Amino acid sequence: MINTIKQLKRNNQKTQQKFYKKFSMLLFRVAYRYVSNEQDAASIVNIGFFKIFQNIHRFTYTNEAMLVAWMKRIIVNEALTVLRKKHEYTNIDEVDHEVLQNGYNTDNNLAAEDYYRMIQNLPNNLRTVFNLYAIEGYSHNEIACKLGIEESSSRVYLMRARKSLQESLSTKPNYHEQ
Repeated sequence: MINTIKQLKRNNQKTQQKFYKKFSMLLFRVAYRYVSNEQDAASIVNIGFFKIFQNIHRFTYTNEAMLVAWMKRIIVNEALTVLRKKHEYTNIDEVDHEVLQNGYNTDNNLAAEDYYRMIQNLPNNLRTVFNLYAIEGYSHNEIACKLGIEESSSRVYLMRARKSLQESLSTKPNYHEQ
């Protein structure tokens, strides 16, 4: 991989094509988690690769996991840019106290694909905050900065996403057979 990075830093087009083929599906899945639209996800991946190739000279290769993490961060940032342009977010002042108080039973016998579909069915604003917090590991402060909202709004979006997912689990839909 070190040789590949060296070739990418030299703008070798054949290496760029191979690199794109190797990582495009992985990065597409990351983008799709946020936009839930194949056309937007493909566009995000293409713009992301342009930025990856444009900034590869700034990246110091240590291992493939670090490279993948760096590329995922570029894709997530690009997805957030797309979502911000669509004005999906507003600041929320009131916390829905019902979300805090209700307890739900969950069915842990669902396949990973079922959970993925449940997350994909969330509204964009809830899905994005949930992905950033629960999957990417961002703090509410970081999410607020990235989305241009208040930190408390990030918390409310996350609570609403969790409530929606818990409700989906309590009704026990069979996503796997869809």
